[in-house]
Amino acid sequence: MSSVSSRFLAGAVFFSTWNLARLGTINFTLADALVLCSLLILLAQGRITRAPFGALTPFWLGGLLTMLTGLFISTLLNGDPLRWLNVASQYSMAYLGVTMLMMSQDATWTRRVCAVFVLGVTASEAIGVVATFFFTLNDALPYLGDGFISGNGRVGAMAGEPNPNGASVAFAMPMLLYCLRERILPPIAGLCCAVVLVWGLMLSASFTGFAATSVAALITITLFGLRYLVRLLLAVAVAAGIFVASGAPLPATFQDRVGGAVGSADLNQAGTFVNRAELMEEAWHFAEQTAFIGMGVDQYRVISAHDNPVHNLYLLIWNEGGIVAFVGLISMLCLLVVLAGQGFRVRPREGAMALAVVFVFLVYTSSLPHMYSRNWAIPVMLALSTIYGRRVQP
Repeated sequence: MSSVSSRFLAGAVFFSTWNLARLGTINFTLADALVLCSLLILLAQGRITRAPFGALTPFWLGGLLTMLTGLFISTLLNGDPLRWLNVASQYSMAYLGVTMLMMSQDATWTRRVCAVFVLGVTASEAIGVVATFFFTLNDALPYLGDGFISGNGRVGAMAGEPNPNGASVAFAMPMLLYCLRERILPPIAGLCCAVVLVWGLMLSASFTGFAATSVAALITITLFGLRYLVRLLLAVAVAAGIFVASGAPLPATFQDRVGGAVGSADLNQAGTFVNRAELMEEAWHFAEQTAFIGMGVDQYRVISAHDNPVHNLYLLIWNEGGIVAFVGLISMLCLLVVLAGQGFRVRPREGAMALAVVFVFLVYTSSLPHMYSRNWAIPVMLALSTIYGRRVQP
């Protein structure tokens, strides 16, 4: 692997969740530019793998092709083919280009690069935390948009929006635990990262992010072994005790949007859950007319009474691409679980981390529309590359 290519890719991993580092409103970030540079170098050298998942590669490619074909047919009949071209190129880059690039790396190297991802997310959260002490929405709005610090005080940090910010932390936490377990990061550095990540997560006030982070951490530690689970519970208990003893308050937005939902076990108090539920109910009604031929890419927001796409990837793909696209999506998601599970049998520690990262990805498929931005693909493929990268193919 070229050292230049590896540096580009490491940079892409570091900035992968920094959606604000982009060209205006175009969905092309600094991380995308670095991925493209790394990919072109490997292609020029003929070092790119053609079978990123070994014998399972045809199933991955088949799922992606099926999903894009369903979207193409529906868009050709009902929508704008140029919109399909844009979305297809985005999905292809995320789930073909990034996949091939990541699995072309030395797995020993990608295991260390998990620490780079953690540091990138930590840096983003640190920027967001510090900004809350000095800036308001009006201060940040002209330069960073309304998602960096939202009107109700939620922090999106460099992810650009509070919910993707919560997802960034959820992806980073299993990798942080893995890096500590493998001593890729020193304990003090890991503790500092954990504090900043948790602080940033609370400021994002994302119920989905909080739930995904908690369960992902539990999955990782449990699969590491019982003694690590006991250590985590003790660490959490000590940290909670110190926090309570200090008298420090939880961020108000976190208490309103997350604390109330957790304390009452009522999801209706979890931020915009009610609004998302209304969109999903509407999508179920639309699905009766889009079982075979969908409404076409980006047509949901046009037809919807809410002027928004449904925040559920399954329902969106079904409505815009019909059953063909839906089958392709399900095939890909099932294969991610299979790959992570198979990896756990081959390399338990890497597999535990990969299972947790895939879990986070699956959680967000139920709460977001199209997920073709590379901030979703890079952490998943990075986790899997610690198992399926070069030299360690099972």
